[in-house]
Amino acid sequence: MRVEAEHKVAGGKLVRVELEVEEGVIKRIKITGDFFLYPEEAVFKLEEALKGVRASSELEKLIEHELSKQGAELLGASPADIATAINKALTSIKP
Repeated sequence: MRVEAEHKVAGGKLVRVELEVEEGVIKRIKITGDFFLYPEEAVFKLEEALKGVRASSELEKLIEHELSKQGAELLGASPADIATAINKALTSIKP
C-alpha cells in the first residue's frame, strides 16, 4: 500500500514522506522537504536503512542512529520530525 504525509516543522520547514508498506513493513520510502541534510547522499542512505523496518519500530532512535553513524548533519528539521511524518503516513493506513 502506498501512503504519504507531510509534517510542518516549528519554524516553517516541511518534511514529506512517501511510503510503500506491506504487512506493517516499510518496503520503500522517499524523504523530501525544504530541510537540509549534509552530505546530500545521507538521505539516500537513511531511506535505505528504513527499508524492512516494521512500522511499530522506534523510528526516531533508528533515524538518529543512522544519521550519527553517517556523521550527517540535519538542518531545519530533526529526527523526530522525520519520524513524525512517517508515523502520520503509517496511521493513515486503514486496518
